[in-house]
Amino acid sequence: MKPRSIAIAGSGIVARSTAVLARKFYPDARILIGGRRREKAEEIARLVGGEAFDLPSEGITPGLLDVLKGADVLIDCLPGREASRMAEAALKSGTNYLNITEHVRATEEIMKMVSEAENPPLFILQAGLAPGFVNVLAVRLAEVFRERFGREPEEIRMRVGALTPNVSSPYFYARTWSAAGVAVEYVEPSIVVRDGEVLRVPSLSEPETLILNGKVLEADLTSGGAASTPDYFAGKVRRLDYKTLRWPGHYTWVRGLLETWRYLGREERIEHLLEELKRIPLVEEDLVIIYVAVSGHDGEGELRALERVIEVRPRDYDGHRLSALQATTTGGALAAMDVVPEDFPKRVVLQTDLPAGEYLKNRIIREIYGDLGL
Repeated sequence: MKPRSIAIAGSGIVARSTAVLARKFYPDARILIGGRRREKAEEIARLVGGEAFDLPSEGITPGLLDVLKGADVLIDCLPGREASRMAEAALKSGTNYLNITEHVRATEEIMKMVSEAENPPLFILQAGLAPGFVNVLAVRLAEVFRERFGREPEEIRMRVGALTPNVSSPYFYARTWSAAGVAVEYVEPSIVVRDGEVLRVPSLSEPETLILNGKVLEADLTSGGAASTPDYFAGKVRRLDYKTLRWPGHYTWVRGLLETWRYLGREERIEHLLEELKRIPLVEEDLVIIYVAVSGHDGEGELRALERVIEVRPRDYDGHRLSALQATTTGGALAAMDVVPEDFPKRVVLQTDLPAGEYLKNRIIREIYGDLGL
């Protein structure tokens, strides 16, 4: 899809980075920025030579539908809880829709909405970093494993961390993104494959220690990042999971908090954890680490593994500084849009539907991640 007009819902950090990269890779496109606070939307619009529009705080207004009817795609940069509303607005206006959220329930609601619609536009879902890029990388490594060894892999491990160079006790963490998304992924269940079957298991229930590029890290199950890969690989692999990488000590702090709230409901635990996470300051200097490994036995019975470890740091894009997480998340989404034609046979496009080899060689992916050799 090569849009001539791009509407962006949101006026925060995610929307800004999306606008910056959209202007870089679609220099002739009209870019529309919608925010609840008009002045913030106008600030981003000035930055990229775009236009601002009013985004209602709730509901779907005629004004919003008029804006979307004039756009080729709506890129949803709002919190995951708003995804269903924005998707409904896109559906009503006949506008293609793209989001980056890890919010599982919102994704399920959108898929149901589109399945019941007549002749819907495209809906590209969960297309950021994790979910998004990491899932496509896992699919491609599994393809390469089959090509080299003539067998399906038996295990797939996906690990992603948005880290900062410096941390201290008690958190061993500094925020680089929305605290709301982190709170949800620590509390909602994780979807995994165990013995070939898709299961929901408690997040933060399978800790492990890794050394990646000389860095000692901890990882544990979190929700959302696996996205559609468990269903895609069910019955094909014995084991698959997604875990979030953190510096040692962070998960001990989180588990201690959650243990004190164990008798509360899920939503209450998320709200309490969100308030604690908000006490941690936001920082701009970050480091994104991605680790994907597929393993299994070859035809001779030898255990084989294919791995990729990728590190991304902040950098300038056409004079605009983006953090590593901003670039990887929004770049992954734009790359998905770039490789999916408007006549794609599926109306809901998940990571496992994308042409993995083409996606990983896409101009946007190469700009952010370099040549991955896949």
